[in-house]
Amino acid sequence: MGYPVVFIHGMWCTGAHWKRVTDLMAPRGYDCHAITLPGHEPTADQPITVGPLSLKSYVAYIEDYIARQNFKQPPIIIGHSMGGLLAQQVAARTRPLALVLLTPAPPAGILALSWTNIMAFWRVLLAWGGWRKPHKPSFEKTQSYVFNTVPQEQHRAGYESMVHESGRVVYEIGLWPLDFTRASEVDETAVRCPVYVVSAEKDKLTPPKVVRRVAALYPAASQRYYLNRGHWVIDDEETEEMVNGIISWLRPFEHRVTRGS
Repeated sequence: MGYPVVFIHGMWCTGAHWKRVTDLMAPRGYDCHAITLPGHEPTADQPITVGPLSLKSYVAYIEDYIARQNFKQPPIIIGHSMGGLLAQQVAARTRPLALVLLTPAPPAGILALSWTNIMAFWRVLLAWGGWRKPHKPSFEKTQSYVFNTVPQEQHRAGYESMVHESGRVVYEIGLWPLDFTRASEVDETAVRCPVYVVSAEKDKLTPPKVVRRVAALYPAASQRYYLNRGHWVIDDEETEEMVNGIISWLRPFEHRVTRGS
């Protein structure tokens, strides 16, 4: 069995959205675990199920999942978007080998709101009771804010595969100063593994300046900035190159564990 990797998806997604990445990593010897977060299974009642859930529910599920796998080696954790925030929270509570953050959502303490993501989320953020309702953007908004640098022919299928997200989670990330539960908080000092952070020039949901602030939480973090890419780095024209770069970065840490040093 290869080295374990746990993949954490972002908003409106499921574990199936990691297929492009896992198809690239599994043949390279990785034991890939692309989990689907609670309330995200694409069932008929999915919007009702996910509506009231919190980031804390997601973190508890991921921790329990990792514990149940009883991995013989500490896992690598890779998160995209909201999954990048969850990955940081899980890494602070566990001892992963390494942490890879792809266009990550920021934790409490970093102001995430910019003009572009305000435009993406204003309906749910301003709607009374939006924190109790499920949320999925329109196809047009998804094209503009998520798939803006992805080939056009992928848009419709990509959108149809998406699910609703918890309105509460949108508030916990976007309006964290109003969340007294501090659900999006990360103790960055407890993250003791190597960190690799990817940002993208044309990312409208987690703009590069926000991702740079996330990376700054981890002074030794390795950073990769991509020109002309948007938020959907998990399945665009440069995904394969990105995965190759991640694997090259990971190999020395894996070898240290293998050698027992």
